[in-house]
Amino acid sequence: MRNDELNDPKTPADPVNDTDVPVEWEEEFWNLEDDDEENELNPPPKRTWIKKTMIVMLAILLLGNLIAFIPQVYNLPTLRFLKKDSQLSQDEQIQQYKQAVVNVSIGDRKGTGFNIAPNGIIITNQHVLDDDKAGIIQFLNGKTYLADVIVSDSEIDISILKIRDNATNLPTLQLETEIAYQEGDPIHVIGNPLAFYRIATEGTVLGLTPSESRQLPMLIIQAPIHNGNSGSPVINNKGKVIAVVYATTTTSQGDQSITVGLAIPIDYLEKYEKIMFQ
Repeated sequence: MRNDELNDPKTPADPVNDTDVPVEWEEEFWNLEDDDEENELNPPPKRTWIKKTMIVMLAILLLGNLIAFIPQVYNLPTLRFLKKDSQLSQDEQIQQYKQAVVNVSIGDRKGTGFNIAPNGIIITNQHVLDDDKAGIIQFLNGKTYLADVIVSDSEIDISILKIRDNATNLPTLQLETEIAYQEGDPIHVIGNPLAFYRIATEGTVLGLTPSESRQLPMLIIQAPIHNGNSGSPVINNKGKVIAVVYATTTTSQGDQSITVGLAIPIDYLEKYEKIMFQ
């Protein structure tokens, strides 16, 4: 009912005959009361367009970041090594090797390592841990341990850690004791490249090369090596570790320039044998 109808100054001509008041007058009054109650129960909606706009803008920003991140992780080389890992992982030996390959992390740094003793002796790169005296070790089964650095050799970029807990029966990789590198020897590398874990790849030995930054020559391997592969074991066709990945470099192959992996020959760790297997 309109307000001017509610405020109509007209009154009935005969005040004694109240029953003669039109019924619709009373109905209109109660309809007004119902409207008031409905307005109290259902107040007009607040203006939420600002909040909705902010949510939409935030969602667009997050989506943009995700789209920018995906090509960095799922690019063509990544898809290739994931496919190769899937193929290689059908081999029971590769599955067994992966059991002994670990994640090594400290703060925001992470890399790869591998275990060589049932009680937990981990080999990785010195640059993964830098000057830290301990690291976090995680095995394939999800078990996590704290480990103390017992060797830190920046000259050959090797750190050796010992797990603190009284661990037993941990999966291990064997070290090769009879070193004889030949160009073309097949190898496997297992590591934690980019945002992935325990990715197996295959490649070949190219030989030893002088190092500008190190006094000893290093092993060159032709295999897919990425960030996160630092500390990965290089495994020969006998299932033994012959080297530890630490970097990549470029070299000429015919008319082309190719990226290759650099690895520390495992016999350079011979001087630490007593510490590793005491």
